[in-house]
Amino acid sequence: MIKEKTNEKIQKLLIESVNLQKSGRLDELEKALREITNIDSNYHPALFNLGRLSEKKKKNIKEIKFYKKTLKINPAHLESMINLANCYEDINELDKAVKVLDKVCKLYPDKYEVHFSLARLCHIKKKDFDKAYNAYKKTLFIKNNFKLAKMGLGEIYKFKGNFNEAKKTFQGIIDSNRNEIRAYYEIADFLDDKEIKKNIKNLEILENDNKQKDGNKIYLYFTMGKMFEKINKYDKAIHYYNLGNNLKRKYIDYSIDYDEKRFDALKKTTNKFGTNKKKNMGYKSSKPVFIVGMPRSGTTLIEQIISSHSKIFGGGELFPFANFFQKELNSESNKTLLEVLNSLVEKNFFNIGKIYVDKIEKISKGSKHLTNKLPGNFINIGLIKLSLPNARIIHCERNPLDTCFSCYKTIFTEGNDFSYSLEELGSFYMLYEKQMDYYKKIFGQQILNIKYENVVADIEKETRKILDFLDVDFEESCIKFYKNKRSIDTASVIQARKPIYKNSINSWMNYKDFLKPLTDKLKESFKTNL
Repeated sequence: MIKEKTNEKIQKLLIESVNLQKSGRLDELEKALREITNIDSNYHPALFNLGRLSEKKKKNIKEIKFYKKTLKINPAHLESMINLANCYEDINELDKAVKVLDKVCKLYPDKYEVHFSLARLCHIKKKDFDKAYNAYKKTLFIKNNFKLAKMGLGEIYKFKGNFNEAKKTFQGIIDSNRNEIRAYYEIADFLDDKEIKKNIKNLEILENDNKQKDGNKIYLYFTMGKMFEKINKYDKAIHYYNLGNNLKRKYIDYSIDYDEKRFDALKKTTNKFGTNKKKNMGYKSSKPVFIVGMPRSGTTLIEQIISSHSKIFGGGELFPFANFFQKELNSESNKTLLEVLNSLVEKNFFNIGKIYVDKIEKISKGSKHLTNKLPGNFINIGLIKLSLPNARIIHCERNPLDTCFSCYKTIFTEGNDFSYSLEELGSFYMLYEKQMDYYKKIFGQQILNIKYENVVADIEKETRKILDFLDVDFEESCIKFYKNKRSIDTASVIQARKPIYKNSINSWMNYKDFLKPLTDKLKESFKTNL
């Protein structure tokens, strides 16, 4: 009798919950769901819905707790596992998300959606391309016409240097639907002149389709810019690059003022704690190598060269170093980086250095060095040297106009929001130069400066210089870097698979009549022959 009354009460609350959800009264809904769990702590549908409610309210820790409780009671609850993985992804705990999805794939091997979710996450992680490849394949085995999985598979082929399969995959997507603009963007690097002209005709038809959404238009414009450039029609190319950048910039919330404040705050932190020579701060590991500079300055090439050495593991674009400070020292979720920097004490640097090294040890496969070639870490050189005094810093430099215009031609998967305006690119480059001048003055020979043009002119000489700096012997494999089979997942993937070539030096000159907003900005700061 008591059990029946209990069930009646729960049923009544459930009906009430449905009505509260429909009317959007979320606080009252939470109260009703909690009342159900007070009556029956093992009633997992209420726990699951409390998790979903916390997700709506952006309360990450709470929602994770509720989904875990649900799974403790019902370990095979599919929606809870999917939502838990999504929560981990939201807080950038990708390893935990992958672990959850591994379990889901075993429990539900015939659901293409879960294999695709696993593939997508491994793809995002950038360290599990083999696993991503297998999961994409499994997805397509179950649902062979799933476009997103085909696109992901094509990108994995591209990262791995299997360009024939990449081209075949992207062409297959286009053949099945000529409106798939992203596939045109991806395939552009593999086309000859005749194929480019044919594809341009298709894209011009798509350009005139008024139903195209802005996201597609951005890729369409950048693709046409790239294709016209490849057939040396530079006036057409810049027309489309401008259209693409202008449209992309509309959707970006960027201000150079914030970067100025951030750069200054990082300099103040470095000044406050000194150069670390006397204070004996930080974690004393010489494993980390940071390859930094502006995007498109040659960082991918340098990593490909040195990761061809038997004692050096190429980590790719790993983590912005400042993220470790924000994550580990930010007890208040609303604390900004600037506030975190203001609260630093000396012991923090040792702790952060150790956390970083522990993390890279898991992926370095016993190598003497592991590279992190995230270019934007140039901003964080002060934090790096305070936390990891024995870390090696390689700074890549390239002609400012080649660097900036190469950024302008690129759709970045994330970050680099300054790159979609020629004027903002110039302003950011000036900030970058100022920041690097400061770090060079403070750390001197602890930073090795490598010029892209010098590498192209004499690769062996510059390679020996870098390997001496890293305290490893010269190996011939380094100057045959293009034979290295490691995956590359940056915008320079095609170039890094080829022997050294000179085409990209002074390539900005093809557009010199169109770059006045950029050249004017750079003239304010540099005495260069523009």
